[in-house]
Amino acid sequence: MTATAHEVVRLFQEHAYPLSEKLTEMLNEHYSHQTERRGCGYTQATRVLAEYINLPRASHEFQDLKLFDQYDTHGLRKILDQSRAYHLDLSSWRHLDLNQNLNQNIQQLKQSPDFYEVLQKELHFQKSLRQIQQHANLEESQLICTLIEDLILPKSSTENQIVEVQALANKPKVGSCPMAENFFLKIAHRRVFRSGEINIFVDEYGQPLFMEKLNMGDNHSCISLKPVLMNGVRIPAGSLFSVDYDPEQLAEKRGNREFKGFVIPYQAISGWWFLRLTTLAVSPQNRKRAFSTHFQQQVDNGLYSPGTTELQQLIDVAIAQL
Repeated sequence: MTATAHEVVRLFQEHAYPLSEKLTEMLNEHYSHQTERRGCGYTQATRVLAEYINLPRASHEFQDLKLFDQYDTHGLRKILDQSRAYHLDLSSWRHLDLNQNLNQNIQQLKQSPDFYEVLQKELHFQKSLRQIQQHANLEESQLICTLIEDLILPKSSTENQIVEVQALANKPKVGSCPMAENFFLKIAHRRVFRSGEINIFVDEYGQPLFMEKLNMGDNHSCISLKPVLMNGVRIPAGSLFSVDYDPEQLAEKRGNREFKGFVIPYQAISGWWFLRLTTLAVSPQNRKRAFSTHFQQQVDNGLYSPGTTELQQLIDVAIAQL
């Protein structure tokens, strides 16, 4: 591992399991990912994670483990296949470390050393994964660690007091180019095109959850204003989503107070599609470090205050529409 390895790459190497070659290359900012289209390796890594997040967390499938470098699933398959023989109630390979039935019988399993050894290996991995975010010092590393943890060990909305949104079955035709922040940065400073509209999707308490821009670049492009849960994964505020709906079918909507557009209950929307993190997901003082060439693109292209604009400014604009 190189001396310049990204903190996330080092943490998984040291505390859990090495990340896949593709994710490692991206997080280590290989020049092939620092392009005008991709932005930077960190941004591209969040796009890759989004591809996984948009799919349901299947209890008996191992697709999510492809995030790691050739993770051997034979152990997990053995645990699931032989669990009944050891009177274990296992409905999934996920959350083994929290399974009460398993923990109550763990000492008895020592009598079957082969099975016990395989089980201990997987328990150690899941326990380590659950704690890995605590080892991260960098803000941007904490975000990635949480996404990966939840992909393997999905969370519920009740235990985390977070709004759960449904994922769309199919990806909408909305891009996630590095310049998507362009219009949201302008909106944060109350600069909205005459033809532009913003829709505010609110939670059950009437608080802003997403902001959608219309007639400004790609339509139906949204930014999250609060963390949300999708398919068991906690996605931070400042994330880019696309949304697909028929505006004519929205009965529950009211006009904004200031800009053109509507306030809409999030429950009226059938689904969302997570695209990537935006630079607004990270504090202004850490953006240049986190997003490197992507952030520099924003500066070079004259985007509106990419280094000082805070997500709270967008939230304030959203609140003013209520």
